[in-house]
Amino acid sequence: MDLIALAVPFFLLAIIIEIVVNWRRRAGFYRSNDAINSISAGMLDTTIGYFTKFLPLLAWGFVLENFAIVDMPLAWFDASPRGIALWVAAALAWDFCYYWFHRFSHEISVLWAAHAVHHQSEDYNLSTALRQTSTSFLFGWIFYLPLFAIGFPLEVLLTVSAANLIYQFWVHTRLIGRLGPLESILMTPSHHRVHHAQNERYTDKNYGGMFILWDRIFGTFEPESDDEPVVYGVRQPLANWNPFWANLQVYDLLLSDARKARRWRDKLGIWFRRTGWRPAD
Repeated sequence: MDLIALAVPFFLLAIIIEIVVNWRRRAGFYRSNDAINSISAGMLDTTIGYFTKFLPLLAWGFVLENFAIVDMPLAWFDASPRGIALWVAAALAWDFCYYWFHRFSHEISVLWAAHAVHHQSEDYNLSTALRQTSTSFLFGWIFYLPLFAIGFPLEVLLTVSAANLIYQFWVHTRLIGRLGPLESILMTPSHHRVHHAQNERYTDKNYGGMFILWDRIFGTFEPESDDEPVVYGVRQPLANWNPFWANLQVYDLLLSDARKARRWRDKLGIWFRRTGWRPAD
């Protein structure tokens, strides 16, 4: 069962409701060209995904079959207390790996080239959640290999992965304020607004998917401040509204700079060192 496919009608319904509320409040959170571009990027990702999803599945299946430390039968993941605890453990473990994948996607240039698509919108609304990259399949699967080496069943990890992604949809809104005690545990709209900011104060913060715990533990947490409104988008804006170019723009910039570098280690460094790093030449 494809949980994400089942969720798509609810995503679209929620976007329509948010548009209506935005219109009635005259909040100005939507621009048609930006929203269409975000939805188009999501459609492109879904289309390309039909041809690329098998790549991580092959790698994950190989690791699970040959290197799993613990044999965890799917029957363990039932409605018993032990089964529920295992589901919770799988969800937490997936979110932990997602935190590091997401964090490195901001800190390593070649990963940022894929992830930048999601941050290019200068608006912040539920349509932004659908603005997904089409190239994350190149490296993203690597960060989840430890979970398959532990022995979590593929079906369980695919389910918690889908639940994690579905959860992240609702945090892309400006219509929901702070949520009291939940702000200490969960990723909330307030926390994720900070993540989408280009303000110096907010840059590279709040990487969690479902939980904010990892950011608090590893020092990347920043609360939203009433004194400094969030400025959305990236510092090098998208050049046009083309969803194909949205996926290629940063790769093109990296390739251009790599060609200009004289030393081979610098050519590689431009791709695999920290975002923004460039050699002296």
